[in-house]
Amino acid sequence: MGFRGNNERTFAEYVELDIAVDDESPNASIYKRLDSEIDKPVSERTWYVRIPIPNKGNGKRLSLRTSELHIAKKKAIQKIVNIMSDLDQGVDICGSKVQKMIDEFLSKKLSNVRPEMMGKKEGGSNSITKDRYDNIKGKLKNYFVPFIGANTIATNLKPKQFDEWEDWRRKEENWAGVGKKKVEPAQSTIGDEITLFREVFRWGIKKGFIRPSLDLPFDDHNFIEDEQVSRDTWELDEWNEFLKRECDWYNLEQNSENPVRIWDSFIAHQLIRICACSGLRPKEWSLLKWKDVSIFDNEVSVDEDDKLGAEMTTHPSTKTGQRQAYCTGGIYFQNIFQKTKFKSKNDWIFSDLEGNRLDPDWFSEIFNGEGKCNGLMDFTDQYKLTGKHLVPYCLRHFYASQSIYNEIPEDIVADNMGITSTRLKRSYKKCYNRLRTRRLFSKTGSQVPIKQMRTLGTGQYAFFTGISKQKDPFSTEKSRKLGLSLSALK
Repeated sequence: MGFRGNNERTFAEYVELDIAVDDESPNASIYKRLDSEIDKPVSERTWYVRIPIPNKGNGKRLSLRTSELHIAKKKAIQKIVNIMSDLDQGVDICGSKVQKMIDEFLSKKLSNVRPEMMGKKEGGSNSITKDRYDNIKGKLKNYFVPFIGANTIATNLKPKQFDEWEDWRRKEENWAGVGKKKVEPAQSTIGDEITLFREVFRWGIKKGFIRPSLDLPFDDHNFIEDEQVSRDTWELDEWNEFLKRECDWYNLEQNSENPVRIWDSFIAHQLIRICACSGLRPKEWSLLKWKDVSIFDNEVSVDEDDKLGAEMTTHPSTKTGQRQAYCTGGIYFQNIFQKTKFKSKNDWIFSDLEGNRLDPDWFSEIFNGEGKCNGLMDFTDQYKLTGKHLVPYCLRHFYASQSIYNEIPEDIVADNMGITSTRLKRSYKKCYNRLRTRRLFSKTGSQVPIKQMRTLGTGQYAFFTGISKQKDPFSTEKSRKLGLSLSALK
């Protein structure tokens, strides 16, 4: 540390870091400027980071917004990790303006315009008419660019920036036309524009203008499959608090005089934990029958609440077809089995009081407050506490994110979720980046990786790491903990 300078720049303070974006680049460094904040002593001046980047001139120089050295080092490492990730994804590190991105997008579209008399069959599946091109150009010029801002850096675009777009579009000053001829856009027009904006966003990611994102603008319009949508999920501390509040909700519902509310809240109480311990998709748990579940003793468990695991066979009609999935929360299946009147092989596990299958919409209504119970998210005050829009699918993402943070092998996590390892790494890139950062910090002693935690039953988390003493669901042997003959399933 000390004073350092050359013909171009003199630093008030300078520290070289032991990290670079790749093997060919010089190490990054942090520094305080000599020619800035001159009214402050050096100790109170802001740290900056310089990150050399191949083929990018002087690289990136960014303010760290702190005068504290130890904080500056942590922030600098995080920014370096982010840039490394961007480079891996082909993102334009220096950033281009939105107008440039739109111009290049339109140039590509213009190249696809087919001759006036040529049909799509002859022109190709990507070809468009001149009228369609003019329509696209007009929508981007009149609505996309004004809303986002022509000089906005495209790299920093986030799907959330489009959240207010529909309200903005419906304001009279943003209608199409001139004067009295201006008309409010029809819903079909809004839908067409939303589809176009999503196309631009995807194209921008592909071309490196926009940083990769798990979600797209307007994902709440359900234009794509759930698996492609990035959902918010709980951090571990948020989850622990949620479970405490969820138990309060459960106890309240169990004291209801309405038998439907009592049963619905009981099933939901178990299902929340099953999904968080397994990563099952909504349709996968909804179609489970008792013949599809085997209970086994989990000898690697450290807590009594997860001594039972469950092996599940998903229905062939589900997204990835028939497969085996595992859940550390076998006790929650046990709880349902002990209470339900419907215990035969072909009975639905998740059923109402009449034995009818409960579907994912029923679970969503429990969450959203539109069902027969008090709304779970409102009761537990999740939006206020987390600022996140949490839905049942978030339980699957919680399973994935916590498994990654606990460094469960990616092939095990992917297999259990019914996806490829490549898909897991792509869809949960943010989680892997965070894990990567924790590993970097652990080397300097400033942070250590998350250790394996225990069980959901105590407000913590359990992960499947192996099985033993697996039980045939129709054997005559009694389970040590179930206290029932699994052969009773007829």
